[in-house]
Amino acid sequence: MTESDMNVALLMTALVINRYKKRMNHLSTYNVKLGYLTSNLKKRDQATYNQAIQYLEDIFKNHGQKLQEVKELAWKIKEGFEKISPLIQKFTGEICPTCKDVCCINKHGFYNFEDLIYLHSLGLSPPDYKFQGDELDPCQFLSSRGCILERQFRPSGCNWYFCDPLLEHMEKIPEYEEFDGSLTALAELWIELIDQFSNAIMKID
Repeated sequence: MTESDMNVALLMTALVINRYKKRMNHLSTYNVKLGYLTSNLKKRDQATYNQAIQYLEDIFKNHGQKLQEVKELAWKIKEGFEKISPLIQKFTGEICPTCKDVCCINKHGFYNFEDLIYLHSLGLSPPDYKFQGDELDPCQFLSSRGCILERQFRPSGCNWYFCDPLLEHMEKIPEYEEFDGSLTALAELWIELIDQFSNAIMKID
């Protein structure tokens, strides 16, 4: 596996976190809340999760016009996932049923703060998330027929992750290079969406 084939989520996450840290010197009330939620939502804490949803509902309700570029980027990401979903679905259908180390666990089915920004940018709320159970338990959105969520609305922990067997299988097809380019472009759009959201929040008193 080449370096370019490594999970784009690692680079994307590192860049997002780094950019958040650089902005924390310029704080408004919304910025303080943004920094807190970005750091603490990763702990799968229900109270913090609910705070994040309330925060974003308030932001998009009261300052939606300032977030127009964020909304447009979210729609581009949604359309991008819709475009590549059939190919992913084809290969997960071939690889996942025989997998002995299932990736679909609660840890990957949790909506982090960036995911919630994306969903609210589309005018959507996340599905109900049950906080009971261990993070290594089977994902609550997993059914006997696969994920009950459409790919473009799944958490990034799911969408950006490709296990080695799946990736190795996909690398063999002629369309892989185009797919890899499309996924990389989506990762760049995702980073831009988070950047644009952060920039907009900085301008809100």
